Amino acid sequence: MPFIRTSKFYVLALIAALAFTLAACGNSGNNAGSAATGQPSQEAAASGGKIVINDELGTVELDKAPEKIVVLEFSYADALVTLGVQPVGLADDDDPSLLMDEVKDKLGSYTSVGSRYEPNLEKISSLQPDLIIADSDHHKNVLDQLKAIAPTIVLNDHLADYDMALNNYMVIAKALGKEAEGQKRLEEHKATIEAEKQKIKETDYAILPAVVNPKGFFAQSDHSFAGSFLTSIGYSDPVKNEEAYPQLSLEQLSETNPQVIVLLPTEEKTIVNEWEANPLWSKLDAVSGNKVLTAERRNWSLSRGLIGSEHIIKDIAAQLGE
Repeated sequence: MPFIRTSKFYVLALIAALAFTLAACGNSGNNAGSAATGQPSQEAAASGGKIVINDELGTVELDKAPEKIVVLEFSYADALVTLGVQPVGLADDDDPSLLMDEVKDKLGSYTSVGSRYEPNLEKISSLQPDLIIADSDHHKNVLDQLKAIAPTIVLNDHLADYDMALNNYMVIAKALGKEAEGQKRLEEHKATIEAEKQKIKETDYAILPAVVNPKGFFAQSDHSFAGSFLTSIGYSDPVKNEEAYPQLSLEQLSETNPQVIVLLPTEEKTIVNEWEANPLWSKLDAVSGNKVLTAERRNWSLSRGLIGSEHIIKDIAAQLGE
């Protein structure tokens, strides 16, 4: 009888030791995955692991990858479609034509939640989102209401330069549980930019993009998305202003005297139509050198993302390249 009790003891001990070893191996594998990437492993995410995001205001914790997402800037829609994700709601200023064609073609059906500046909170709530992506400038007055509806990531988009926009992209990719896909698409983006740069022989001059409407000329300095993207590929910024979007008079524009101007009109008739009758306009290097170009604002200024910047460099390569 003592022998039987001892045998049972050894068998139970062996089983316990084996179970402990398997558990230790499993934990070691998960920890290694997290340490290697700095983020929860895909297995952890799939099993309900939390996603922790650092945004402009602090930390946002998601119980799982969100499925119903409302985005309040065009660039966020740009980011989502590159990751194969469809938003349920989008602040499109009640005008889908403001979306880039490349983004619109990839978007499924969505609910417009109104203006980017004053999104319709009731519509957002009715969609029952599990994530809202907002802008720190445009939505600072409604952040508490947005957070009461759903977890809200706050990014600096409106005043972001190109590098900040790329960082925003990876924050969004992580929030969606698609960090690997995001990194792959980012590498493809960089390759596209390099390939298009090879088509541009000369970048040794000052170039100024500007949104123009009937009331004003709003330059985009190298603190803006488009302006900083152009300096990143070799052009110089003639404005040298700490503001991202300084409004310039014709006299101030004459002082900066860019060699290339890219007009981004909001409508058919703008302040430039008035300026063309002024001798100061004709004396600008860009005007006398026949380098006043026109591009679509939605491509250069509204969609501050991967697709937007790829469109910018393709426009530049087509108009100023070989």
